[in-house]
Formats: sequence, C-alpha cells, structure tokens
Amino acid sequence: MASLQQRNSRRLSALNRWSDSEQLTLEVSGLSSDGAGIARTEHGIIFVQGALPGETVRAELVSRKKDFAIADTVEVVSSSPGRVRPRCKYYGRCGGCQLQHASYDAQLKLKAGLVIDAMNRIGGFRLHDAECEPSPDSWGYRNKAAFPVQNLHGKIAAGFYRAGTHRLELIRQCPVNAKRLNEIYGKILDALDRERLPFDGYDERNNTGKLRHIIARTGINTGESLLSFVVNGKLSAKSIKALVYVGNIARPNTITMNHNSKPGNVILGTYTENLTGAGIISEMLGRYRLMFDTTSFFQVNTGQAEKLFAYASGCVHGAKSILELYSGTGSLTCYLAGNARNVTSIEEWRSAVKMAGRNLQANGFGNVRTLCGRSEDIIDDLKDSYDAVVLDPPRDGCNRAVLEAVKNFAVRRIVYVSCNPATLARDCRILAGYGYGLESVRAFDMFPQTAHVETVAVLRHE
Repeated sequence: MASLQQRNSRRLSALNRWSDSEQLTLEVSGLSSDGAGIARTEHGIIFVQGALPGETVRAELVSRKKDFAIADTVEVVSSSPGRVRPRCKYYGRCGGCQLQHASYDAQLKLKAGLVIDAMNRIGGFRLHDAECEPSPDSWGYRNKAAFPVQNLHGKIAAGFYRAGTHRLELIRQCPVNAKRLNEIYGKILDALDRERLPFDGYDERNNTGKLRHIIARTGINTGESLLSFVVNGKLSAKSIKALVYVGNIARPNTITMNHNSKPGNVILGTYTENLTGAGIISEMLGRYRLMFDTTSFFQVNTGQAEKLFAYASGCVHGAKSILELYSGTGSLTCYLAGNARNVTSIEEWRSAVKMAGRNLQANGFGNVRTLCGRSEDIIDDLKDSYDAVVLDPPRDGCNRAVLEAVKNFAVRRIVYVSCNPATLARDCRILAGYGYGLESVRAFDMFPQTAHVETVAVLRHE
C-alpha cells in the first residue's frame, strides 16, 4: 500500500499538470467550512468559490497548493435549486459574506451539513441529522461592524477587505449590518471625504498612519450606539478634537478611542479612552439588560443570541451548581444564574470580568462567583463540586488541560457552545474518551449569508 507521502506526491503531480487560468468542468459534491464548493476529481480536491453542492460548473484554476487546488466559478452549467441572486452589489469582491448566492433555506441545510460532517469525520460520531435554528433576521442583523481604514490616492478611505486579502473594497453600506450601523458609517464616510483632517489612514506595510479602524456597535433592542476610532500611536490634541467632531456628526451615544500600535491583524488594542459619553452601551437579551464597551465580546446577532442562550441554559435546567468557562461579559451567565443555586464563571479578559460583575449586579444576581484568569490556570484549584459544566470557548476550542480537569469534576452533563464545528468535534471526541456520550447537537445560524455557524452540543456521562 502506498504511503501517505507517496499518495500526496502523486496527487500534487497530477494537480501540477493543470496550469493556472485553465478552465475545467467540475461536479460539486460538498461545501467547505469557508463556503467554497468541493469538487472531488481523480487528481485531487478542488475548492470552487461561488459554487454550491449539486451543481456542475465551469471553473478557472487560480491557485494550487500542496494537495489541492482553488478555482473560481466562471459559469454555472447546472444550478442548484437553492441558488439565488445575491442581494449585495459588493458580493464576490467583499470578503464578509460567502453564501449570498444560496437561498436562506439552502443556507440552513448547508450549515447543518457542515456540523454533521465535522462531528462524524473529526469527532468519530455517527450523527445522521442536525437541526439548524434559523435566525430571526437573515438581513440587517449585525449589531457590530469594524471597517478598516487606509490611505488611497491621497485620501482616507474605509470599507471591508476583499476575500483573502488586505486590499480594501470601498463600500457605502452593508445589507447584513443593522440599519443604525449603516447610518453611522455613512455619515462618518461623508465627513472623512468632506473635511480636511490632521491625520491620515493606516498603512500596514510600514505601520504608519493614524486611523486604523472605525468600529460601530448598537443595541438592536435599546437603540443605543457606540462609535470607536482605533488609532496608531499618540494623537495630538488637534487630531483628537477632529475625531470628536467627525464622530459627533453620526450622533452616537458615546465615542471612544482605542489605541493599537502593534503591526498585524488584531483590530483592537488593550487601552481605550472615552472621548464622549460613558464608553458603554446596553442591550436587552430577553429580560436581561447587558452592558458592553468597545472591546467586549458580545454576540453580533441579538435575536439569535436570545434563542441560543435560552436553549443552552435549558439544557442544564435542574442543575443546582454550574461551572461556566469562557464566560465573557456575563450574557449566558445571567441565563444560567436565573435557574441555578450558584454559578462559578471564569474569564481571562479582565475588562470582560468587570463588565460581567456590573451586568450580574444590575440584573439582581448575587449567586455568581466570577474569577479572572485563563481557564486552564484556574480550574485545577477549584474545590467545589458541580452538577454541570458549560463551555463557550473561542474558535480554537478548549485547552486539553481544561477538558482533563472537567473530567475530574465527574459532572453528569456538559453543554458546549461553539463557533467552530471542527474544534467542537475534536473536543467532543476527547470528552467521549472520558465517558461522555453525545446526547444532542443543535446548530444556530448566528451569521446568515456567511459560512459560519454556532453549535450547542450536550454530552452526558455514561
């Protein structure tokens, strides 16, 4: 039997026989986690941008990697019943959305398929079906937007990055952003274009230029809004005054300035100062009023967050003592604390822990202990016993030490909230090795028009 190295070598050799810009007729059988169609050929896998499962397309090769190739759809020869005309005129150039060419029903089925595939292929489970909960709004749902800023042709310009690049696509509005975000962004764009300003846009090639990002946040249910300017280095008093002037044109409740002088892709720095207002806005999730600031993590889809948190907390209903890891600003914590005797929550971002304390107090909860630090550093020192553990980690999933510590608590039930099916499947496989059987999996479409999906998995000790 040929070794993996030999098979990869043959596959690479076959792919190299195709030249860049060559057009091929491909049958698309699946969807990748980034929204590309998957065509499996005798020479290897080709990821086809703009194609849907079940379609036959003419595609042009644009890139070859070690053992796969990437192509762009040139013509749809046989289309999927789920194909629709994209709503946004920037679609295909802006990198924000990947599935606007699929109907919403088709998107839900595709995302459920991504979860099933990851749980079976990576997790080793035998999952045959998974429900994907539709978002209350499939357009205009985002309560946060971050617009990169550059200098183009001697003028400050803003927009979104083109897919897979840091080239700016100049956009005027975004149909997945809430109406209030588009209003703020449009007024700021007009002001930047009209006013002579004592600063310029950011140049990431040499880490020069002052204005790096424009960030707008809003409370969908409260109508409150926050505008933040991310700046590179110190600004003069004249420049700060100009930022306040530009920001006030959009009439947000508060304006902040975040400082980030580090090269790289990270948008926000660790220090934020208020220019006007309190630097904080609030949102209502169900019956809970939750405050957040410029740097706080808060689910971008308010309506769907309400459904997800209600469902996740319902999965541990009856648990008297709950351990929550990666708890953020306390959104899910409030839902958990409403039905439990006590909750211990752990979060490493110090400002989020402070905000969680304010949110819990404002909503009348005195039964939550909040701890600041990395979960893997704190969890081994906990001496209490728990009925359930709730995990809501970042995209990279849980540190292995966290999963091992969870095993030692010997809780009957684990609820795992994930924004990445691949790391969810990996971690559930590890937990299965500790005796936790997969009880249920439900996907939530937190990000309509994109390939991203949120998932809640429930595991019970067998």
